[in-house]
Amino acid sequence: MTIAPFHPVHYVDVGDLRLAYREAGDPAAPPLLLLHALGESSLSWEPLMDDLATLGYHVLAPDARGHGDSDRPGTYGYELLAADAVAFCDALAPAPAAITVVGHSMGAATAALVTTLLTDGDPGRVTRLVLEDATPVRPGGPAFEPFEKPDHPVPFDWPLVNALRAERSEPDPEWWAAGLRIDVPVLVVAGGPASNVDQADLVDFAAGVADGRLVEIRVGHMVHDEAPAEFLAAVSEFLRRP
Repeated sequence: MTIAPFHPVHYVDVGDLRLAYREAGDPAAPPLLLLHALGESSLSWEPLMDDLATLGYHVLAPDARGHGDSDRPGTYGYELLAADAVAFCDALAPAPAAITVVGHSMGAATAALVTTLLTDGDPGRVTRLVLEDATPVRPGGPAFEPFEKPDHPVPFDWPLVNALRAERSEPDPEWWAAGLRIDVPVLVVAGGPASNVDQADLVDFAAGVADGRLVEIRVGHMVHDEAPAEFLAAVSEFLRRP
């Protein structure tokens, strides 16, 4: 695994929103989209970007709305995050480019929606999907009470936290159902018993899609942070498979 200096921040306008992003690799190579977790940013992918690029990808890691150096519009939700990511792909990796999508936590739930949106009417638009310790939001889960705003600064727009918690409490059932209809190869990377995520959802999703596989790396929810070499090995093997 190679850790290079931080990749510079670039910006792209998608509708009325300006998104920041980092990139690595040959711009002519197939695109690989990295979607980060709640409260994180594209910086969370820095240790892996160059290694993923060496697999033959143009790696694109945006800051989601309300995070990092992207705009903070004050309106948040999983479908908004997914629409932003689709618009980002349309701007920087337009069709007919075939995209590999990788997401962690919030980014994994978003990545499944993105895959559904991108492949609607264009089955070849996404080639593979990697979900790190999360799935599409599943109905029937626990209710999430709103958090009080902390009395110290946070590196993201606080309203997004409770907006997403509310959607997790009452998700659109179609998010899970549409995710199960994804027919590209899917890798689910589970964090194991130390994770705060219901691991049964990961098992069920990997088993429920047409071409799914599950890899467990028992370090908790922050898999690519806690075990970057193991995460990279699992993802690399998946991306190299015929």
